[in-house]
Amino acid sequence: ERRQAEIALKETNETLEERVRERTQALSEANAALRQENRVRAEAEQALRQAKQLAEDANASKTRFLAAASHDLLQPLNAARLFTSALMQNVTASDTQRTIGHIDNSLQAAEELLGTLLDISKLDAGALTPRRSHFALADIFRPLRAEFEVMADDRGLDLDVVPTQQWVDSDPQMLRRIVQNFLSNAIRYTQEGRVLLGCRRQGGRLLIEVWDSGPGIPESKLTEIFQEFRRLDQVSRHKESEKGLGLGLSIADRMSRVLDHPIKVRSWEGVGTVFSVSVPIVAAREITVAVQEPSGRRSGNKLAGTRIVCIDNETLILEGMTAMLSGWGCEVFTATSIGGAKSILRNMDGDPDAILADYHLDNEVTGLMALEALSERFAGAVPGI
Repeated sequence: ERRQAEIALKETNETLEERVRERTQALSEANAALRQENRVRAEAEQALRQAKQLAEDANASKTRFLAAASHDLLQPLNAARLFTSALMQNVTASDTQRTIGHIDNSLQAAEELLGTLLDISKLDAGALTPRRSHFALADIFRPLRAEFEVMADDRGLDLDVVPTQQWVDSDPQMLRRIVQNFLSNAIRYTQEGRVLLGCRRQGGRLLIEVWDSGPGIPESKLTEIFQEFRRLDQVSRHKESEKGLGLGLSIADRMSRVLDHPIKVRSWEGVGTVFSVSVPIVAAREITVAVQEPSGRRSGNKLAGTRIVCIDNETLILEGMTAMLSGWGCEVFTATSIGGAKSILRNMDGDPDAILADYHLDNEVTGLMALEALSERFAGAVPGI
């Protein structure tokens, strides 16, 4: 029995050693496979990081290119519009004025398209950051009403703007652009009835809404309308909607995401549509309104005799500004650099009424830098734009 026990123990030890070798071999193979997997994963992550960096660099490069290209493309368009404006002042024949008006409208459409494409590029690249502040919503509603009342009246529509005393936390320019696009689309696509701009509280937020009595949007198209260059193929839409580029809602959607202001749309075919944007409410502040003293200028052409200094590195722009402002009765002085502007101010009797400086000047100099350099000439604030 003792001998059998020894034999059984020996067999057990041999079996155990074999199992240990097998398990060790399997563990070694598993470790090798894991190391290989880790290497592959690390290489993939490195490749992903490199691809992401390349994409970010390409996106930033595209934004810089578009910014520079758009500025260079917009300059001759701006100059052309200045010349058409000056030409309009010197033409009396109605047919010629109408032709000049068509030219100016075409130039404006091209200018707006380039500006909008640049805005989309900046938003996609994260280069357009919001400047949030607390302000009264009425500061946005008032100019929007003035802007769209004439357009609505021309198309036989009633535009109702409900007054509000609410204050919000947002970027005033971006929020105004969002609501402006809502109103623009509502008026373009509404043939009869009215468009309403108002707001309502929703907890700690405020819903800014634009209602219209237009043809409505099919439910299947509610997402599509926020895509670039998308316009609904509706026979009943207003003929003026043909002028739209299909970029307004795309811009509004991107800006709402940057601001964290959710956009919603509800629509009923044959009844109308409502677009809304949700913004945070803040406590109202008291505003001291400065009382303006009556101006000593005579009524009528308030610009007559105004002395204006224009700074731009493009001579065509300066010539166009001179032609337009001179037509308004202004005395115009032009300069292509800071040195030229300083020379004008030194030889000028008194201070100019205004300085108009383009932002992009030569050699990476900006209009803000030019106004700062000229500030030493003024006792108070520089009358610069």
